[in-house]
Order: sequence, then structure tokens, then C-alpha cells
Amino acid sequence: MPKKFTKEKVFYAIMALIVAILIFLVSNIPSPTQEITRFNLSTIYHFGVFFMLTFFLTLTLVNKKFNNKILLIIMLVSLIYAISDEFHQLFVMGRFTSISDVLTDITGSLFSILILKIPEKLNKL
Repeated sequence: MPKKFTKEKVFYAIMALIVAILIFLVSNIPSPTQEITRFNLSTIYHFGVFFMLTFFLTLTLVNKKFNNKILLIIMLVSLIYAISDEFHQLFVMGRFTSISDVLTDITGSLFSILILKIPEKLNKL
């Protein structure tokens, strides 16, 4: 974890909080309209918002070098938030829970960390 919070780290933390709040608010919308398309917009949404959530959490908590313990904590936070989001939808009219949504959320989170780790891996070459 960072020893001191710079303006940049505070910005990343605020962005992560905004994404988390937006996830909650969108999950609170009753019975969203479902478009039948070949490319499911819900999948893009789930992947994208959890990509952003994990991206900003990682930028907030990781300094120059990635620590595997911190990355594990970030992934656990993302997983717990994904599960709690699906649980929350049980209480919203017209919404339902889906394990595939949680898997899509975690895939977005993993992809975010992989993208952030690419420069570190390239510097080792």
C-alpha cells in the first residue's frame, strides 16, 4: 500500500468509489430492457465496469512495483463486490442473479490487472 496518498492516488481512489457507486445504482434499476442482439450489451457492461473498478483500485493501492499480496486483495475485493452486487439484485423488482455475470466481472478485473502489469513485464525483458 502507498505510504502517502498523493493527489494522483486520491484521484484514483475517488474514481474507484464513483465506479462502485455507479455499479450499485445501475443494479438498483428495476427490470432493465433487454435487447436481443448477437452481442450482449450486459456482458460488455459487466466486463467494462469491473475492469474500471479494478483498474482504479490497483492504481490507488500499488506503487511502482506490483506486490502479489496486494493484487490478491484487490481481486478479492472485486470478487466480493461482484457477488454482493448480484445478491443485491435479488431484492430489485425484475432483476435476477447470474453466476455468468460474476464470472464476467472477474474476467474484467483480471484483464485490468494484466493490462497494468504489461509495462512491468516489458521492463524486465
